[in-house]
Amino acid sequence: MMRIVLLNDKKSERDAMMRALPAATYRAEAVADEQAAVAAIVREPPQIMVFSVPTKGGVDLVRRLKAADASGQAYVMAVFDSAPSGKEISSILEAGVHDFVRRPVVDAELVGRLRAPGRLMRWARSVVRPDVFDLSAPVNVGALQAWKALGALAATDFAQVVGQSFLVHGGWPAHFCGELHSATIPMSLAGDQLEIRLSIVVDATMLKWMKETLLGDPTASTEATDDVLRELSNTAGGALKRAALSENVTLTTGIPSTDKAIRPPDKHACWTLTLEGGGPCLAVVGEIRTRENQRVAASALAEGMVLAFDVRNEGGMLLVPAGARLTSTTAAKLAGLLGPRFFLEVAPAA
Repeated sequence: MMRIVLLNDKKSERDAMMRALPAATYRAEAVADEQAAVAAIVREPPQIMVFSVPTKGGVDLVRRLKAADASGQAYVMAVFDSAPSGKEISSILEAGVHDFVRRPVVDAELVGRLRAPGRLMRWARSVVRPDVFDLSAPVNVGALQAWKALGALAATDFAQVVGQSFLVHGGWPAHFCGELHSATIPMSLAGDQLEIRLSIVVDATMLKWMKETLLGDPTASTEATDDVLRELSNTAGGALKRAALSENVTLTTGIPSTDKAIRPPDKHACWTLTLEGGGPCLAVVGEIRTRENQRVAASALAEGMVLAFDVRNEGGMLLVPAGARLTSTTAAKLAGLLGPRFFLEVAPAA
């Protein structure tokens, strides 16, 4: 059970924060003044310290609280008034505070932020594997377990969509016949200038099965089968995105579209998914491309562009996070807020 020392001079807020803390997870001790807080920390060093930032002397208070912690390992969270200045936030963070919340304190946000140390520990354990996530270099997508298991991931999700299981084999289908049809979904890591393209390719046999089994109409139109292909590519993209998140890689998903030029892949990753029982098959093809970002004026932002970095206002408030794919509404709002003199780095719309 994690021990918390909570310093807050406002009784109503202090009591409310105590009620918000799950008793099964946290053993909290609430105090109203610095002297009592220091005594509580010295008596039994906590894992977490939460304190309300005073009008003056906030930095000095942080230093005194941290000095009282014999372990030197407490996670420190500050509670600010509703509108602190950017300078106030920076000085408190530089003094050793790890995170902060603003008043009024929302229960869900407080508990979520208090769980940050556990999330950070899991993240730290994952990044010690340099072949997966090297902080000094761009993400190596091809080394991700999610990428290596893409065929199996897609097969699992496809089985839920079509109601039948698939067998997975590496490589391009050996028995494709007739005209090929395909749909592709683009995904991006704008900060690393990478684009990932996932394609679902079917031949005439699989297309016939899709019409009869999925659409229930052997004479279904090309528009209908294209919709199915786009949905399958979207499903594969979702499977990859969820799996990559467990390795601390956040992919931005684009809009799937049908492809005209289809050929067996050369250097790209490829898997054959065959319906169990010797049925028809389809191909899942993954391609990793480098794609230079563009530097554009905020007034030139457009739907489909992906932000390479966080966009914040002068007070440090996050407006749009890195990796966000802009809608027409979001692009217009940013253009209005930032104006033509503000430039942003974006991955161009796919």
